[in-house]
Amino acid sequence: MKRPFISIVIANWDGEEWIDRTLSSLQLSARASNLSFEIIVVDDASSDGSVPLIESRFPDVALLRNKKNEGFGATTMRGARAARGSVLVLCNNDLVAKEPFIANLARWFKEPRVQLPGGELFDRASLFAVSARTMAWWDGKPNQLCMGALWQGGRITPSWEDPKQAQRCLFAQAGAAAYNRKHFLRLGGLRPYFSPGYWEDYDLAYHAAKQGMTTIYDPQAVALHVGGGSMTRRFGDEGVARMKARNHLLFEWTNLTDPAMLLRYAARLPISVAREWLSGKPPILSRALLGAIRRAPAVLAERSRRSPSRQTDKALLRRYGSGRPSF
Repeated sequence: MKRPFISIVIANWDGEEWIDRTLSSLQLSARASNLSFEIIVVDDASSDGSVPLIESRFPDVALLRNKKNEGFGATTMRGARAARGSVLVLCNNDLVAKEPFIANLARWFKEPRVQLPGGELFDRASLFAVSARTMAWWDGKPNQLCMGALWQGGRITPSWEDPKQAQRCLFAQAGAAAYNRKHFLRLGGLRPYFSPGYWEDYDLAYHAAKQGMTTIYDPQAVALHVGGGSMTRRFGDEGVARMKARNHLLFEWTNLTDPAMLLRYAARLPISVAREWLSGKPPILSRALLGAIRRAPAVLAERSRRSPSRQTDKALLRRYGSGRPSF
């Protein structure tokens, strides 16, 4: 069987409310691209009616089923390994794609040389990912834009801009992005210690940037996104906040290598924890720190496996440090 050019992979957990719209929109968008494609849904042991809905409404979709709940990263990685296309498009199960979505993501992977609107030219071989523009389903407000990062208060803080034309960015959102599948797998994909979710896609994109690869933000690749529904139902607002804070720490522990920045980070983190306790606010960061410490051995193992960086933390944060902080 001929290999498709594009593999669309969706990790699904209890997405019955949205998966019909998601798959219908992605099928329409993929067909409109005139490119060969496959769609793979990996169901993460859903307890709702997701699986029978997919089986009855979308017989052409390849459906893989986890025996137990594995979390977003592991579920996505199962789909990525099963995919046959050279371009891997990862989508959340609550994403509704506009018709040009797939074509605009895929076009960057079709030519041997990539040229950005500003005139910058580079080889497609160095292209890692293309991140989409997503807007909130409920009110149309921007949800995921051109993501960079600031060095702020001794920590790496995501930031965003809203350019009208495609440009380089630092982070790709794995719920609405296309990847060079070979690079994605070679760099290890989404690391399991971020399970059940958040920050694993930022970790991968930052790792790729430190290896000298390029991520692009394309504002013409547009989709609507509900965002966080499954996670919030399972863990509640405070549980999701702790998970995000813990995985933010794991991201920094995995990726920071600059000695001066590490020293400042180590000095400022206890101060941030102390301020949280003194403020009387819920101890989100404190509990997140305890959770991160339990996963530290996996982080150390990952740091030892990674190839030496071709780009420094300072160079990346200078390059991608404009925009407004995202939190």
